[in-house]
Amino acid sequence: MGHYRYIAHCLRWSHITKHLQQKELYKKASILDIGCGREIPLLKNLYAMKMTPKEYVGVDLHRIQPNNLHRQIIDKIGHDNFYLKDECDFSEGSYSQVNSPHVITCIEVLEHNSPTQVTKILDNIHTVAGKFTTIFISTPCLNKKERDNNINEMTYEDLESLLIAKKFSIVSRWGTLANKEDIDPQLKGDSLQQAYEHLKDYYDISLLAILFAPLFPKYSRNVLWKITI
Repeated sequence: MGHYRYIAHCLRWSHITKHLQQKELYKKASILDIGCGREIPLLKNLYAMKMTPKEYVGVDLHRIQPNNLHRQIIDKIGHDNFYLKDECDFSEGSYSQVNSPHVITCIEVLEHNSPTQVTKILDNIHTVAGKFTTIFISTPCLNKKERDNNINEMTYEDLESLLIAKKFSIVSRWGTLANKEDIDPQLKGDSLQQAYEHLKDYYDISLLAILFAPLFPKYSRNVLWKITI
């Protein structure tokens, strides 16, 4: 199942890239990437698509050693427009100094933090975000299975309630990863079932569950939330 999770992860970045591509937003975009990761996948994906943002701020809890590709990307953006805050916990301190980014991402971060830290992360996001900021948050949904390093998986309903309580407006939400047994009941009797059966001749069911997951976020094992303040 590991490589299917990787595919789902890539598709999350693809969706965010699609958002930045609309009306060439990336050309003027300031991006705050919370939990950017050692490989900085969002920036790498934008670079591969020849989409250079105006400003990029990456925050991560771990130490990041830029490699040659990172240096090429930094040269393209400009050293004065690239900020990497590694070994930095976004649940601590104030981030009011970051000027209203066009896009904030927080991908697969919340589940690794305690409820108190999650509240602080969301508070800091709300403080940093501006009127025209689009925020993308993805996190696994609790399915009664323990996962390594996931100390705080929330249910779909719990995260929805928390976002509303923290004064966020939910624009859209999509499932990014699902299990066949979770979405099968939702397909029965629907016109999508025929498409599902035809595609099953080529794709295996694990990949099909990823392809159909965006249609059924409430029944997915991982959800991407698009929100604003």
